[in-house]
Amino acid sequence: MAGSMIGTLAGVLVGGFLTRRGQSQHWRTDTKAAAYRNLLREYARVEFDLRRAYLGTIPVTDVDWSRWGGALTEVSLVADEEVVAALTPVGVALLDIDAQVHSGRRDEVEWESLLRALVAAQVAFVNAARRSLDRAQPDLTLALGGPLIPERPAADG
Repeated sequence: MAGSMIGTLAGVLVGGFLTRRGQSQHWRTDTKAAAYRNLLREYARVEFDLRRAYLGTIPVTDVDWSRWGGALTEVSLVADEEVVAALTPVGVALLDIDAQVHSGRRDEVEWESLLRALVAAQVAFVNAARRSLDRAQPDLTLALGGPLIPERPAADG
């Protein structure tokens, strides 16, 4: 009788531990996904504002970086090292674009180069975020949203 009580108690404790662990993992995944969604929403807003500032449809001073900074802080609380490493080039690319906008220069070749770097960084971040949520997710090879950059014809020569 004592053996069956101990076995039952051990089963309840192990079951409780496993349930709590599963719930904790589910909470972490949901929290990461929410942080990544918020960051991508702010990325899109800043990227769009920078393009509009470059085109002169809004003043450069109207680009609001504070929400981007808040989203970065939120991600830093939950992200894996791989995600943070993939996010760093996104920030660098946005700052490079911001510097171009503030310079007042209109160099379309340089602008397209900056946008290509941004798109590549964004896709790399999305793929790292996808892997951190579910290792079985395949990488994306195409960017969704963001700047559309026309392909330049290859130079003859």
